[in-house]
Parts: sequence; structure tokens; C-alpha cells
Amino acid sequence: MNDELIKEHQFGRMDSYCGYFKEIDTCENIITRFSWYKSYSPDKAEADPQIKKMEESREQKLYSALLERGFIRDGRRFYQPQCGECQKCTPIRMKAAWFKPSKSQRTVYRKNSDVEVIIVTDKEKFVTQEKVRMLADYYNHHNPDDVMSDEEAESALKSLSLSYSAAFQMEFRVNGKLMGVSELDITKDDKGNVYALVSKYFFYNLSEYTLKRSIGVFSVLKEIEYCKANGIKYYYLGLFIDDCRKMNYKINYKPYELLVRNAWVPLAAKADSTLIDFEHPYTFPPPGSNIYDEELCLITEEISNHLLYNAYRQGVFPWFCEDRGEPVLWQSPEDRYVIFPESMHVPKSIRKQMHKNEFTFTMDKCFRTVMENCRQQYRPGQDATWIGDKMLEAYTRFHEAGFAHSIEAWKDGELVGGFYGILMGSLFCGESMFTDISGSSKEAFVRFAKAFEKAGGIVIDCQMKTDNMARYQGTEMSREEYLELIKKAVDTPLRGKIQL
Repeated sequence: MNDELIKEHQFGRMDSYCGYFKEIDTCENIITRFSWYKSYSPDKAEADPQIKKMEESREQKLYSALLERGFIRDGRRFYQPQCGECQKCTPIRMKAAWFKPSKSQRTVYRKNSDVEVIIVTDKEKFVTQEKVRMLADYYNHHNPDDVMSDEEAESALKSLSLSYSAAFQMEFRVNGKLMGVSELDITKDDKGNVYALVSKYFFYNLSEYTLKRSIGVFSVLKEIEYCKANGIKYYYLGLFIDDCRKMNYKINYKPYELLVRNAWVPLAAKADSTLIDFEHPYTFPPPGSNIYDEELCLITEEISNHLLYNAYRQGVFPWFCEDRGEPVLWQSPEDRYVIFPESMHVPKSIRKQMHKNEFTFTMDKCFRTVMENCRQQYRPGQDATWIGDKMLEAYTRFHEAGFAHSIEAWKDGELVGGFYGILMGSLFCGESMFTDISGSSKEAFVRFAKAFEKAGGIVIDCQMKTDNMARYQGTEMSREEYLELIKKAVDTPLRGKIQL
């Protein structure tokens, strides 16, 4: 998105009333305005259609750039909530082309098949007495302690629609009677292409006849339909707050993205942590693009199956210390260490151990227990573990989805060693290992590597070189070499089952 427009723009701070949480007196916002940006005379622009057209185009591009960074339009002002103690307001959007209505949404669509949807672009028709009265009634019903007069409703309508050049309305009518109104904005990207449809506000009449229709759901479905029909990439739904009942409806339109720590993350809400949208992969930002760290791609609060699935396919994995209060850090190291099973060196001591047949081995018998043992394993020089509760829950879900696996070593019916990792096609990414009896995990790893090779496995990713993995004489390579290596492996299924 257009960084130059952002760089030449002015930003300030403003405190305002928080409309979501009564216990919070004020909310803090970063703000900016269209008027700060304009360098031309408004009178001259109105007199010269060419100047007006040029400035309106720049205005729409600026809007898109600000949307990408989480700003919301309020009249000619943009604001971004930045409350130091709260941080609950999260911008939400979806890629319209990906949307598929649920069964209940299809039912709502059929229920409203007789609704006429009228696109209003004539600004003289934006503010009518019919709409003013409906908005005042709607607002006062939902805000009984803050009564809105007709004059205030008229002013609010003007602020919503008349202060932006590419605003328009959708009217929803049955037999000519107005049932609801959507206030919408259109924006363009830095190449002048239509970029986003922004849902600003929706209000409707409060008759029982209207309420039975779920007209609010229908309006969103029609707005998404408008995006698809007009090739609009993104549909912005404003702000989302996880524990705000009024905003829960927004995550019913999937697959959505949330802006988390300056990066748009798909399916980030806890309710969707198990879902993987195979048709629409998520592309991780390149390392260092969002944060000044050469190996860091993304920072999130949650670890969803969708992110894990796409991460390992792109050479990315979560590595952070929950014990120290760190968020989820998605890493892509500059250097990688891999082992090719067909050429793996097996030390003499491990070969001797294998001849003893001291242990028995299983796969996926107790995944969560293996992870819990790995996080309790003492490691010299480490005062904390990267396997916190968040990692444990996330990888357990990924195991249930069929991608995370554990290898267990047993002696006399007791779990004495093992490791876990991620299987993507013919690529296995090792994560962590634990040992209660010396040699148990080393033998488990070698037996797994041999079985993996026999099943058609191509490469074992060790992430980085350690003394423990160096004994197998693997290969060090750059990030670019690693990504080229796994490009085919992740899409090449194993020939058969891994038999230990």
C-alpha cells in the first residue's frame, strides 16, 4: 500500500469516550484528517473538475493506506484506537472472493428474496426525512440513555456520507417501504484499482416484520455480493472486540483476518483456532518486513491450525518464550540444518544400543504426554522453556488435525523417551525431544528416520544445528536453499505408512 502518502501525512493524538466498556472513562486514539493532507484550495478544486478528480483519487488511495494500518473513518477524520491498558479493539476484514455463506446465512438470503436493494450514489438523496427519522428511532432504541434528536440524526447522516467523495448507500426496501440503510465507502489502491468496500454503519426500522427477517445479516451478505460483482478485494467490517456481544456477528463471515501487532492474520480468533482453509493459503510476510528482525516474519497473540499449516509449508515456525510474557513470534531462520534419511550417519554407540532391543517404540500413542515431557526436560543454560501452555494447546490441536506426530520409547510399559514434530508430505520437521533413560530418544529418532525413508520421506528439518543433531552428519544450508528444497517435499505424499 502507498507508503509515500502515509509518510507525508500528519498524525496526532486524541482522547475520546469509550463506547464499548462502561468502566473505561476514555479511549486513546491516533488521529489524522483528510484536511491536513490537502494542499489545494477547496474553491479552486470545485471550480476545476480535473483538480477535483485528481484530489479525490489521492484521497481514496490515502484511505486504503490507512485502512491497511487499522484506521477507521469518522467524517473527515481517521482514528486508530491505541489504549495502553486495553488494546481490545482489533480491525477486522475479509477477502470477499473467499466467502461462502453458511447454511443459516443462505436461509436468511432466501427469506429476503423479495427485498429490493437500491444503490444510492446521488448525494442529494443521502439525507431524507425518512432516513433521518429511522436513524433517530434506531439509535434511541439501542442507546436509551443518550437520546438523539432529528437534527442530530440529520447531522450524523451528513457526516457519514457527505464528508467522503466515494461514499454511497444501499437502501433495502419491500414494496417501496424502507427497511434498512447501509452506509458504505469505496477505496482505491496506489495503482488506482478499487481496493476495498468499507462497512460504515447500518440502521433499520424496528418493526416486528423487519426484525423477523434478520435484515442486518442480509445487508452484510448483499455487501459481500457487491464486492464479488465489482471485483473488490477486501470487505472491511470496522473493529472487532473478542468479548463484546454486539460485535460477535462479525466473525460469522469467514474466512476473516484480524490486524494483530501491525500484521493481518487469518482466523486469529480462538473460536476458529482449529480450522484450516486449504483453498486459501496464508502467505507469511518475508522475514524482517514488519519488525526490525532479520528472522522474524509475524507477531500474533494466538496460534491457529491455519497459521501452523501454512507456516511449515513456508519454512516458518513459532518460537517464543511464553514464560517471559512474549507474544507468538513466527520465525524463519537465515540458516537451516537438515538430515537426509538416505545418507544419515548412525553413530556406533547407537547401533550397539539398537542391538539390545531394550525399548519398544510407538507413534502417536500419547502425543500430549510427549509434549509435556519435552517441556519439563532440563536443558543446560536455559532458564525457561518455549513449550508453554499456548504451544501445548496449539500443537495438540494440530495433532488432532493429523499434522503433528509423536514418537514414543517405552521400557517395561513406562514412557522413557520420545520426540514430536510436524509431517508435511515428505518433510518432517522435528520440534523437541526428551529422555528419561539414556539412549531411548536417540534410538527412537534413528528408527523413525529409517522408517520415514522407507515410507518415502525426503528430508528431516532440525531447524538449527545442535550437538545432539550434529552426530547424524546432516547438511547446513541457507534459508533460500531450504525453501527451494521443501517446495516439492511438502506436496509429495509418502508412499506408505511409517512403520517403526
